[in-house]
Amino acid sequence: MMYPLSPTRYFKNFGQKYGITDFHPHKLRHTSASLAITNGADVVSVSERLGHSDTAVTLRMYAHANEESIRRAGQAVRDALKAQGL
Repeated sequence: MMYPLSPTRYFKNFGQKYGITDFHPHKLRHTSASLAITNGADVVSVSERLGHSDTAVTLRMYAHANEESIRRAGQAVRDALKAQGL
């Protein structure tokens, strides 16, 4: 059995060794969720994967990623219209 603070200690030492400030395991969770949403994963699936009580929690925490997804969706529509000569 692992001591509960072992991962945190490992990440702290890793961060110090490689010059990464405030490196914590939770940052990997945040990065994973942000990348998933930005690259088209639906918020419901991301929310369930993170264990959030509902999607509103996920949307509040990852609004920046969702805004990027919305921007990309708009660009896809503009590109499609342009390709049709509209």
